[in-house]
Amino acid sequence: MTEEEFWSLISVLRGVANQRTIPALTAALAQQGKVRIEEFADSLSENLRRLANEPLSGTPARDVNDPSDALPVPLVGDALINFHFAVVAAGSSRFQQIRKNPDQVATCAWDFSESDRLAEAVSTAYEITTGQPWLGPLPGFHIHEPDESTNLVAGGPIWLSFALHGDIDIPTAYFDAANTAVDMVHEDPQWRTWWSHAEQRDLNIEIAYASLAERSHIATRKGGAWVSFREIGSRFRGLNKGGLAYLAATDLEAVFALVSTSLSLPMPPQVPRLAHATPPTRQNDAARTRLEALRQRHRRRP
Repeated sequence: MTEEEFWSLISVLRGVANQRTIPALTAALAQQGKVRIEEFADSLSENLRRLANEPLSGTPARDVNDPSDALPVPLVGDALINFHFAVVAAGSSRFQQIRKNPDQVATCAWDFSESDRLAEAVSTAYEITTGQPWLGPLPGFHIHEPDESTNLVAGGPIWLSFALHGDIDIPTAYFDAANTAVDMVHEDPQWRTWWSHAEQRDLNIEIAYASLAERSHIATRKGGAWVSFREIGSRFRGLNKGGLAYLAATDLEAVFALVSTSLSLPMPPQVPRLAHATPPTRQNDAARTRLEALRQRHRRRP
């Protein structure tokens, strides 16, 4: 997809990405077909990376939905990500102006509170076209990768990346344990040897927690393997810090088992467990089972 074709599709938004304009872009993308949607996603990611290299972090920016007397929001974290999407949605001319003169950010109010829906247009259009969920991270969203200093010590390129999200709150103890385990896997020569048997260059893992069960998927695309692993958030209930760390390790073991089976790889090494990781006791399991039974009976009451 050329830059001209990319910006032509962006022009469907008429300068703003929000719940009113995104359906039109989603429909336009769905008509393009699977390959073109992937090319659009690559172009979107590249233009977002270009903005990420500009000195916009910390810049005060005003949103059109802010009260008139509200102070401009500093562009950090999610606000900065959303602002990048908003600049792309504004079109090619505005995009180039901001890159050449970042100070122009303060000259007007921006509609960036919902602009991350631009990434959702990619995944929705892909699902409409293929009947399959979008695998891998959405354009513009960070995926956890080992630190570059770790890369140098390990003596090889980054081959493993990891993303963890959900429509429920993920406990900090689980989040930290999962990311730490991924870093340890990436550093371990045994794991590099295991992955060297794969035809793909890198492995991208996404674990999503939801309120309802969904099917996990694995796909290969552009020299990489993409794993979208689904779990039910109710599994967090009743677990302490040690139990959550243990759950993180066993979830990763299930992911790597799926990868090994799907890509015909040897059995993977054991996923490292943090020192405080402890399996739930039978008493914990029994209590959780009773609690869930009570919830189910309560739901069935008229």
